[in-house]
Amino acid sequence: MSSILSIESVQLSFLARQAGAIREFYRHILGLHEVSSAGGARLAFALGNATLSLSPVSTLTPGVKADYLALRTDAFDAVRDRLHAAGHHPVCSAADAPQRVMYVKDPSGNQLALLG
Repeated sequence: MSSILSIESVQLSFLARQAGAIREFYRHILGLHEVSSAGGARLAFALGNATLSLSPVSTLTPGVKADYLALRTDAFDAVRDRLHAAGHHPVCSAADAPQRVMYVKDPSGNQLALLG
């Protein structure tokens, strides 16, 4: 039985100079509903109960990216413990934070955010 409930959000990067084309693609071509975002130039679109967040960057590089997959879990501590037991080292919010979140990379280097 999985302790992962759903995709919470997907975070992708785009070249800042392409903001108009990105908005056109997701809003008008794919037909996604644009929602307000707290991040200034960041764009956000509803994906059912999830959110697609697009962050502008000046250049796209193969190094560190803002891209990640956010997953909602009802077993935050158990998932964290399994990650540690398997040799992964998630970075976690404080236990008393308003929203518990941990970040970890999968074996291919894709970043995940797990929200509990």
